[in-house]
Amino acid sequence: MNLGTRRIRSAGRSSGSIEVTLPAQLQDLEGVACRLVVRDGPRPEIVLQPDLSAAQSLFRDLWALVVAGLADAGEPGELRLADFSLGLFPSGVWGERPPLACADALALLRRRDTPPAQDALARLLAAMGAVAGQRLGLAGPLALAFGDALAYLLAGVSVGAGAEFERGMAHQRFAAAHTATPGDPLERRTWEQARPGLRRVFEQFAAWHDQPTTHAAARERWYRALAVELR
Repeated sequence: MNLGTRRIRSAGRSSGSIEVTLPAQLQDLEGVACRLVVRDGPRPEIVLQPDLSAAQSLFRDLWALVVAGLADAGEPGELRLADFSLGLFPSGVWGERPPLACADALALLRRRDTPPAQDALARLLAAMGAVAGQRLGLAGPLALAFGDALAYLLAGVSVGAGAEFERGMAHQRFAAAHTATPGDPLERRTWEQARPGLRRVFEQFAAWHDQPTTHAAARERWYRALAVELR
């Protein structure tokens, strides 16, 4: 990723203090320790290698919350980062593996109550929910829809996975067993309280998985009714 050209400024020849103004895309690295590597040669490079251990620690903590919330539905197992497409920046493209962005984790570690942080939380929960769904037996788009529903139910934000029908049905199933408004999604108590509702949601997705024609017919009826309503 080419982030443009920047000049180095120095406080003086005798000072080791220099400054480089980084692009706005890297503002999530504020406060993160970076290892400086100089690669000499015909085309010398100066490389910043950020210490992302705090982000990976948050991934583990968040996965533990997801596992706690789905305890009544099954056991997703331990976090394996190899199951995800791991990167620095959020990705709008979901390939074979759901994306996890270190920048999203860093945003949550700094400030969890702003809209950007809520979007970051939703993206992480959607990815982890999709992988948890796969481990519990869901497959393909249904696993992705389950991840989107999980993010919407706990973080209040959808990642726009094209799963409006599944998300709406998940909300109905969740609300039937979990009448209170979910609390802080980064607190274990919130996920433990959500367990009955999440079990009902997963049961619905599992039923769709076992009866794909029933799922497809219900989805078609829902979108047809929505189109009529919009007209």
